[in-house]
Amino acid sequence: MRGQSPISEPQRPEPESYLSVLANLGSVLLGVTALLAVVLSRQPRPEPPKVAVQAPPVPVPAPAPLVSAPKPAEAPQPEPRPRPAPEPSVEPDRAAIARAEEALDAASRDRARAEARAAEAARQLAEATRRAASDAASSRTLALRVRDPSTQIARASARGGELRGERDRLKEEVAALARMPRPKAKSIVDRTPVAKPAGGDEYHFEVRRNRVSYIDLDRLMALVKSDAQLRVRLSDNARLIDSKVGPAGAFSLRYVLGKAMPQGIEELLERHGLSYDLRGWEILPEFEGRGETYEMSREPISEYARVINRLNPTRATITMWIYPDGFSLYRKLRDDLHERGFLVAARPLPEGMPIRGSPGGSLSAGQ
Repeated sequence: MRGQSPISEPQRPEPESYLSVLANLGSVLLGVTALLAVVLSRQPRPEPPKVAVQAPPVPVPAPAPLVSAPKPAEAPQPEPRPRPAPEPSVEPDRAAIARAEEALDAASRDRARAEARAAEAARQLAEATRRAASDAASSRTLALRVRDPSTQIARASARGGELRGERDRLKEEVAALARMPRPKAKSIVDRTPVAKPAGGDEYHFEVRRNRVSYIDLDRLMALVKSDAQLRVRLSDNARLIDSKVGPAGAFSLRYVLGKAMPQGIEELLERHGLSYDLRGWEILPEFEGRGETYEMSREPISEYARVINRLNPTRATITMWIYPDGFSLYRKLRDDLHERGFLVAARPLPEGMPIRGSPGGSLSAGQ
């Protein structure tokens, strides 16, 4: 109807814009992130791994459809806004944390090994540097020597001059010796010897520990003859006879007899039985404290004095068997005997060697 005013349509609520929806979604994401940070900060681990939490999607309200104009009796109702989704509770992932710790330990070990390798490499580098410096110094020294060998050449030249001078001097000496006349040959046999073999009767003395002892060798040999006759009869054709006689004074004598071998047919035919020859003898002392000192030998009643006083200097030879500790006494006795005109023969012996003799031995040479 024309007289009535036209009824205006009720205003429709404007739908929310897309930008406002995105802003609401951003605020929700910020809240979830803050809540996750608070939860992770309360964990006991010093460095828990970050767990990525995906926020649930926020439902975006679809744009409200266009509705027809309400009846005049109904008041328009604003459309409610969607409520934000509740924040999800975040539980820590313990398995992920354990894996993260293992990865951290492995990284620490790798770092330690890398540091050790780096230290070893640094040490090797320092050693190589030192060797290179030493080699460089040696090469510089060698280069200087090779570059300037004048000192070595001068030293070698001087040494060569000395050697040439020595060679020339030796040549001159050899030539001088060659020009000298050769000496006449001289016989090594002395035609007037000081010592001469003992002749006549020979009397033996032992000089030991500065004591002189008389060896009555004549009496001992007489005992050997008597004992040898008995031993030969009892030998039963033995090849060797070994026996001992004495004592006579301070000594005994041990002797060895052996079968005599014929020298020819005539000697073999002349022999009607076995015969023995004296092979050797050895003087055996009977006690240690034997002998007389020099002062005792000067007494007329001493054994040494009684033996010497009954000898004739022109026919008797004194043989002294001397041990190393008796030379001082020997020199005194020798001088006394020389003053009296005796011929004295000396036979030195090493300590511990007995006095021995044989038919094939050497004669005493006296002075």
